[in-house]
Amino acid sequence: MFDDLLKYEDPEKAIQNALSQIHREGPTNATLFEKLAHLKKDHPQKFKQYESKLMSLMGLFYKTEAPKSIIEKVYAIYAEAIEEDTGEKFTPIQASAYKHIRTKKYFSFSSPTSSGKSHLFRALIQKTRGDVVIVVPSRALIAEYYFEVIRLVDPSVLVLQFIDSINTEKTKRRVFIITPERGGELFKRIHEFNIELFLLDEAQISEEPVRGLKFDSFIRRIDKVLPKAKKVFAHPFVKNPEAQLIKHGFDKDSASEHYNHHAVGKIFVAFGNNKFEYFSPNVDSKNSLLPGDFVEETIKNNGTLLIYISKSRIYKGGHIDGFSKYIDLCPTIEDPAAKALINKLREYVGVKKDDEEKHSLMLDMMEKGIVIHHGSVPLKARLLIEEFIRSKHARICFATSTLNQGINMPFDIVWIDNFTKMDALTLKNLVGRAGRSTKEIDTFNYGYTIVKKSNVSTFSKRFKETFGLKDMSLLDDDDENIDEDSKDIVEAIKKDSFDDTLHLTQTQIARLSTGAIDEDIKFILDNLLHGESPLTGNAYAELGVVRNKIKDAFKKIYIQHLRRPDLFPGEKSVLSAAIPIMLWRIQGKSFSEIISLRYGFLTDKKTRDGLLKMFVSGEITAEKLVEGIKEIPIRFSQIASPLPNKQIGVISLFPRNASAVGISYDTLIFDTYDYLDKVIALSITDPICAALEIFYQKTNDQRAAILQKYIRYGTKDDVEIWLLRYGFTFEDIEWLKEHVTQIDSAKIVFKESIKTLDIHKLELIERYL
Repeated sequence: MFDDLLKYEDPEKAIQNALSQIHREGPTNATLFEKLAHLKKDHPQKFKQYESKLMSLMGLFYKTEAPKSIIEKVYAIYAEAIEEDTGEKFTPIQASAYKHIRTKKYFSFSSPTSSGKSHLFRALIQKTRGDVVIVVPSRALIAEYYFEVIRLVDPSVLVLQFIDSINTEKTKRRVFIITPERGGELFKRIHEFNIELFLLDEAQISEEPVRGLKFDSFIRRIDKVLPKAKKVFAHPFVKNPEAQLIKHGFDKDSASEHYNHHAVGKIFVAFGNNKFEYFSPNVDSKNSLLPGDFVEETIKNNGTLLIYISKSRIYKGGHIDGFSKYIDLCPTIEDPAAKALINKLREYVGVKKDDEEKHSLMLDMMEKGIVIHHGSVPLKARLLIEEFIRSKHARICFATSTLNQGINMPFDIVWIDNFTKMDALTLKNLVGRAGRSTKEIDTFNYGYTIVKKSNVSTFSKRFKETFGLKDMSLLDDDDENIDEDSKDIVEAIKKDSFDDTLHLTQTQIARLSTGAIDEDIKFILDNLLHGESPLTGNAYAELGVVRNKIKDAFKKIYIQHLRRPDLFPGEKSVLSAAIPIMLWRIQGKSFSEIISLRYGFLTDKKTRDGLLKMFVSGEITAEKLVEGIKEIPIRFSQIASPLPNKQIGVISLFPRNASAVGISYDTLIFDTYDYLDKVIALSITDPICAALEIFYQKTNDQRAAILQKYIRYGTKDDVEIWLLRYGFTFEDIEWLKEHVTQIDSAKIVFKESIKTLDIHKLELIERYL
């Protein structure tokens, strides 16, 4: 019982007063919803008597049935009016937003977590007749949206996580789900589509220094090219959503709303000295002790726990420290469906269950229903993990900032282990993950948030702070305030000088066209290609000093598209690590093979094999073999980072001079994925392919065109490129390609043999049959 919050009121009277206040003022008072959560927890029988009325007063009409009182009947009439007007069983917030979107070209709004934005977006996606583009801030959110949308629409709707024009013969309309970084791909084909609606989710990304610039640039360009398309900006907890319209001059045919309606209750708990205590960030109160360990009880009763933790702690394997008591409560999973998902993930990353050398803590923990979730988990792996969570196999989830970006994974308890440097918006977003609203009829939902006792004061202060958007874009800032590496984009926006074919600005293309790097390109073509194919791994390894010259040539090409003449040490270090990974990809290596090759290089496999050979021949004892392997230091490898980035230092992925034995294979998986995605795909592919295309136009050297295909797709085979453009991976292509008769932008024609595939493989291709 939390008496300070409840003011020693009679419980039933307190419930009645709360309902009366919601009827008068709406569900906008955070303290009231904290109080309701405690009342339901402590007095469930009394609370049950009023729960259906509470759902009506909160406007959660999808959770109500036949009215049981006059006031409920009044709200039921209100609900019927909304449904008659919108065709949907919307809440008042959803109905308000829907009307604005229906009648205005621009609409910007903010609403708390669990206010029903996802349901609103689903309705918009279903009702829109033309194409829809959903822009989200992270790859993790792309994955979640993809699953949602693919279940929502029929097979005639093409749903892609990138921009392309494929399956045109069978496609009636399209839904693209992208990040701002992928937005540039849209303009190359924008007139092939019929885009009616842009949904810009978590649009507060506009406040970030570099990504915000790209986001604002994308907004300005789509409005210029598609002025009639609707643009909807969605934010959580932002006090001034109108700023998003002001900064872009969207003052006509526009509207904004700040919704502050609560849909779930929150209970706040402090943890310290192995004790749990209630506290309130909303009112002054003394902490109140909870008997026992409610986290333990929750897990024992099949509840779920989400622990917010830093990615660096996960990388070091330290995330389980302090939580082993709860991990031990989770039994080994026996469900065949859960095991199948784990096995798929093992196969994808190339880790066998009993492999002592390439050991994955991530996969071992999944065997007990414990998962990790952060932005560097490979996309395919993340899809499997999220399916694992949605199927209710997960009991504990360790997660990072991906949760701040709208990932919809509700848990009974959110434990914020660390909120150093966390702003008010991020904090509120995290708290919002606790106790999401379910569809259970006449049921008020609530969840717990736990923080360290020593952090209660700081937490409470930040929880009360508000977050506002700037009403001026970085694009309109003074030139001297814009970072040197961003000036090309700003200039291209002002002059409308983007080249949508080469995905660069005209200024950058002019630098690549000077001829200064022609010799470097020729050197790469002469030494990296053998005929029309890239060198094999062994042939490349035998190049000796030529390998370093190839790497230097790639670096010179990349630098040439920038305004500055050289890279900073950290950037050089990233590029050095990226180029061999890119070359492995060019050589057709799968993701698991690239990780394995990188592991072999960093752990000095050649020396290890030499010691093993000496042991087998009897030259050294088993003891000397073990000692010798332990003494091999891990090689330096720079941690991945997008380029250009002057701020990145020279940072080792693993502790310098540490033994190569026992390094975290998971860390290598995550970092390799970041190199393939953030560095190679998003940072260096466009400038290098542009340089090759310019060289090809000048010289007609076919090798330059071929190498472009290898860098952009990892293959020059046209069927494989088309399958990649249809969204299949190289792992899929291994079994799928032999069943394809013909493939182009119009359709895929499959052979009769496709019928012999198992159900899981058929599910992957059913939308193209």
